[in-house]
Amino acid sequence: MRPLKLRLEGFGAYQIPQEVSFDDVELFAITGPTGAGKSTLLDAITFALYKSTPRIGGRGLGELKHPGATQAKVELTFAVGEQSWRVVRVLGQENQNRLEYLTGEGWRTHPASEKVKELDSRLVQIVGMDYETFTRAILLPQGEFDLFLHGKPTERRDTLIKLYGLENLRAMRDRVGDRLKGVREQIAQLQGELRALEGVEEAQLEGVREEIRALERQETELGRQVEALERELHDLEQRRKGFAELEAQRRRWSSWQAQAPEMARTAELIERAVLAERVWPQVEALERARQEALEAARALEGIRKELAQLEAALGAARAGFSPAELEALRVQQAQLPWLQEQEARLRRYGGSLELDHPAPQPFDEERIMALREAEQVFERVGRLSSRQERLDRALETARAEVAGAEAQHRELQAHLEVLREQGGKARQQTEAAEQALEAERLRQGVLGHRHLLQPGQPCPLCEQVVRVLPPPAAAPDLKALEAHALQLREQLEALRTQFKLDQERLRALEENLPKLRSRQAERAAEATEAAQELEAARAGLLGLNDPEAAREERKQRLAGLAAELRGIIGGTSLKAYAERLEGHIKALEGRAKEVATLEPRVQEARQKAAVEEERARGAQERRRGLEESLAALLEQAGLGSANAVKAARLEPGEIEALERRRRDHEHEGSVLTENLKRLEAQLAGQDPVTEDQAREAKDRLDRLKTGLDEVKKRLGGRHADLTRLQEQIERKRQVLRQKATLDREADLWEQLATDLKGDRFQDFLLRHYQAGLLGRASELIQALSQGRYTLRLEDDEYKVFDHWTETPRPVRTLSGGESFMASLSLALSLSEHLSRGRIGALFLDEGFGTLDAETLDQVAAVLEALPTQGRLVGIVTHVEALAERLPARLLVQKSQAGSRISWKD
Repeated sequence: MRPLKLRLEGFGAYQIPQEVSFDDVELFAITGPTGAGKSTLLDAITFALYKSTPRIGGRGLGELKHPGATQAKVELTFAVGEQSWRVVRVLGQENQNRLEYLTGEGWRTHPASEKVKELDSRLVQIVGMDYETFTRAILLPQGEFDLFLHGKPTERRDTLIKLYGLENLRAMRDRVGDRLKGVREQIAQLQGELRALEGVEEAQLEGVREEIRALERQETELGRQVEALERELHDLEQRRKGFAELEAQRRRWSSWQAQAPEMARTAELIERAVLAERVWPQVEALERARQEALEAARALEGIRKELAQLEAALGAARAGFSPAELEALRVQQAQLPWLQEQEARLRRYGGSLELDHPAPQPFDEERIMALREAEQVFERVGRLSSRQERLDRALETARAEVAGAEAQHRELQAHLEVLREQGGKARQQTEAAEQALEAERLRQGVLGHRHLLQPGQPCPLCEQVVRVLPPPAAAPDLKALEAHALQLREQLEALRTQFKLDQERLRALEENLPKLRSRQAERAAEATEAAQELEAARAGLLGLNDPEAAREERKQRLAGLAAELRGIIGGTSLKAYAERLEGHIKALEGRAKEVATLEPRVQEARQKAAVEEERARGAQERRRGLEESLAALLEQAGLGSANAVKAARLEPGEIEALERRRRDHEHEGSVLTENLKRLEAQLAGQDPVTEDQAREAKDRLDRLKTGLDEVKKRLGGRHADLTRLQEQIERKRQVLRQKATLDREADLWEQLATDLKGDRFQDFLLRHYQAGLLGRASELIQALSQGRYTLRLEDDEYKVFDHWTETPRPVRTLSGGESFMASLSLALSLSEHLSRGRIGALFLDEGFGTLDAETLDQVAAVLEALPTQGRLVGIVTHVEALAERLPARLLVQKSQAGSRISWKD
């Protein structure tokens, strides 16, 4: 990541728009008076990329806005590889966040700009590092310049892993593990398939093919036999059908001859029907006259009966009707809505008309409602009591958890103090043992050259004459000293491990304690609230002791209302009472209507009776005249009587059907004669075929077809077996080839998984990179310290080796200026080391004012000789001597209208 252009407006000290381009610069100083806004430029970069600044953090960003501006705007253009990006942040009444990227057609807005969280996450991916990593490797702000030097080993390790991209190794290890698991699952699946195909061999194919050829020959022979027998059966069936048809025609001829007498009777019926049809109109006229006379007599008798009934009904209706009774019943009917309302009220409160009680009370609706509410309150009080008991138990449990956690916390603190004291003693003992071991190794190394010394001869080392040979001395056992030092070191490491474990337990406990206390407070609040709710509920119990008393009083009052209603409706249901009342009213109203209806009907019936008597006399006279004329016609036709005429008559369709039947009978005789002649000529000289003969031939054919079907079925099965066997053999070959390929692939993935197991490969690369990092940093600090210091890494801690005293020192023992030199060396080395990767810039904002003139001169010389390699290196300083030594200067000037930025040659 390399900044290309920065534009500010209303941000920090910059009220009016300011823009600075970094295109043609690599090493430069940012200089100006105190408070002018030098560090604000670095704040703007981190604000644009991460919406956070080293001095304010990610909250209270409104403080970054200039007091005289309505909004604060930062626009940063930067490059990652060959791609240029531009991020815009605006703080104001409506905050704005936008990410753009450069294409051949110009700047385009990135889709992540629609949501702030997506934009922030996308920027971290583009830059390749989060905020903490950025401020440790690219932008080193005031107060945090030496975080990389003095930071925790775990934080430094995480930073380096992110900077070098080593976090991808863990993802690679996971992918390798997933791939190896998948390959092993495929191999297991193929092995299972091979076990299923274990008995499949190519030698089985020829046996199946031979069996198929034999079955095909058998199929051909059986097919020939079936065809021959089918032809024979067809001939038999044809002869059997011919003789059967001849016999049927002979039976039909006999039946035809038996119908001849019936056909003669049919001709006679047709002749009598024609004669009867001529006389029938006179018969019909007589029957109509007789019917009219009969109907007139019946009508007269009916009207007389109706008149007698109407007169009797009118008398009965007048006897059973009382207007006063009808009026009283209507009054009772008007009371029905009130009774229905009372019954509905009774059922609404849980009662019924059948409800009875030895001590009923007057019905009081308000009291009933209060009693029902009290019953519900009793139920609610029961639920609330159970809830309060449950919450009280939960509160006791929470208190016990808090007390246990606090006790454990105190125990862990005390144990850590003991471990810290034991660790200090163990470290002193270990260092003393290792120093004694080293001294003894040196002493024994010197004593190892004693045999070279000769009295009176010069010493090979100091060239002084040896006057007296030193006496031989007993040498302590170096292995015993080494074993003792190793034992002390292991004990120290065990104490450190236990200390770290207890620290982690203490940290986890301290994180969990607030949660437990918060849970205890929540349980206490819930228990208090439940107690208050229970007391409020008990106030609505109306002074009753239990729900049974409320139910009993409610039953007494409902029983009083039920008794009142039963007294009115007579002990039945209200519906039955209403129906009975309505029936009585309808009956009386019916009687009144009946009297009013019957009186005019009686008068009308009397008039109709007189008319019907006259009509009956006229009908009788017409009947007698028609009887005399019909007798003469019957005598002429020889039919005897009117009944004989009726019997002889036929419907027109019946006469036509009888004629058609006679003609069909004659035609059928002709056809039967021709058929008999034809069949007798066709079957002459042939023997009849019986059902048994045809059945036997058909049975033989069925057996042959069954055998043929069996052969075909077996042949189909063997063809399927052959196909399946061929497919299984081919599948077995494929599985063997696939398994061989997967076995080779599994060996490769297993080797790769072994290489990536745990963090060994990552640790190896990290050690390699840190060795290069410390090597270059040692060169830089050695130049800055005039050869006194170099850097080392021991037990994941940075140390300086003091070449004046030939001893390593913790970095915390360095002075302010020395610590700055160490941090600067690490920062420059890290930037150089990663200049071909993610880091294309370095900004330093600390410490140059603490250096003496000589050291400052050395720092300037180092910076001047620094290989930028295309990086942008900016030094924030108010030390003019240092700024003048650098190739370019970015000058920040104060003014009442806001600070201004300009490049100065």
